[in-house]
Amino acid sequence: MRGNTALGSSGDWLDRAAERFVRLAADYTLGLSADGNGDPVRFVVRIHQDGWSYPELAAAWRESERLGYDAASLYDVLGISGPECWTALTALTAATRKLVAVPLVLSNPYRHPAVLAKMAATLDALSAGRVILGLGAGGSATDAAAFGIDWPPAGQRIAALAEAVQVMRMLWRGGGSFHGRWYQLRDAPGCPGTARPGGPPVLIGGHGPHLVNIAARHADLCNIGFDLPVDEWRRVASLLAGYLQEAGRTPGALGLTHNATVLLGADEDDVARQISAWAARRGLTEEAARSRLKDSLAGTPAQVGERLRALEAAGVSWVFLLFQDLPGLASLRSFAEAVLPALSSGPGE
Repeated sequence: MRGNTALGSSGDWLDRAAERFVRLAADYTLGLSADGNGDPVRFVVRIHQDGWSYPELAAAWRESERLGYDAASLYDVLGISGPECWTALTALTAATRKLVAVPLVLSNPYRHPAVLAKMAATLDALSAGRVILGLGAGGSATDAAAFGIDWPPAGQRIAALAEAVQVMRMLWRGGGSFHGRWYQLRDAPGCPGTARPGGPPVLIGGHGPHLVNIAARHADLCNIGFDLPVDEWRRVASLLAGYLQEAGRTPGALGLTHNATVLLGADEDDVARQISAWAARRGLTEEAARSRLKDSLAGTPAQVGERLRALEAAGVSWVFLLFQDLPGLASLRSFAEAVLPALSSGPGE
């Protein structure tokens, strides 16, 4: 990857964003080469749609596509004041042409896997393969209680998630019977018509070693924590390598995805102002805020680029970017102009 450009420069960044789409078109799905190394890293606009209207979502998605981002995500929270995750994702794929849709992540207890398998197969077909199915065992216990949804202990929910992925893959491959502890299917017909053989890629997100083990056995991508340090990603990659070997999978079978808080400033003074504002919104001292943000993407374009290169070297293939001013679009545009072009080219170009 090349060095950074200056924040606010014009140049040919939109042309290079278009070139990025051409380069990724053949295999945007996982960002993995045959040996498991991602090139280039994929960038996802992470959206928490509480309080958003659908027109605001559509504007953010269209702008994300125009600027050269690879994907955008919504979260799956029942109690929010905002559009429901899957319904909105379906509409947003129709409103865009290239952007990949990612639910980050669907709460497995909310939907039976046979129903979700059909939903995912349909959207995969309608979007011409522009969906990654993000799944998790967590969510809001408060919402589950409020809406009368069964909410067993975490260990049971994680075990059910593992079965759910197996059920969905079976249905995408043509159907059959499944006899598990949590789900039982008998001579179930498959879900034909997916854009890709075997159905869409599956991302599993959450926390803890049991869920990481499930991801290594059953997922194509995993998503863990927020603003993880590079050293922690190296530890996780080593842990996953062992789990993948136990499952009989190759080291490159599972892509690593990183969640990042973004505070991009034109210079050090601008970064300091943004950190102060971030701290004030959370009732934190500036010292506490800097401690929390030490592994985030808070910095100048050069600093952010350096951190992203370190994450790539640690094995990260997708980065989910949480911009602080959404549904405003200023930070989305600044990152695309100052950071994306520098990181979307191969080494030495």
